[in-house]
Amino acid sequence: MGRRLLVFLLVAVGIFLVYKQIHRPLSHEEMMVRAVEDRFTAASSRFIGVAAGGLAAGLDSAEAAVREVQKVRDEAARLTKTLTEDEAIARARTLEAKIDAFCRKNDIR
Repeated sequence: MGRRLLVFLLVAVGIFLVYKQIHRPLSHEEMMVRAVEDRFTAASSRFIGVAAGGLAAGLDSAEAAVREVQKVRDEAARLTKTLTEDEAIARARTLEAKIDAFCRKNDIR
């Protein structure tokens, strides 16, 4: 009975530590990167929507969607240069790679 309780407590503590490591709150810099990620998601969705609409969407909408993706790309690059936390830098570099891949795939300069 004592061993079972000890094993149970050790497993519970282990699960708690893993949970805290995975679900830790984001730092200020990580929240800044997340905001840019959200803007990229919105901009890329808008671009894809305009591209899927074809001629019906209009040239102005297409140009606006491209400009928004370019703005987010520039903002991500500026943000990456100002970050100091390793986690935020890694997340920002991943975002930049994702944005660059999206721009290459969709011929956005």
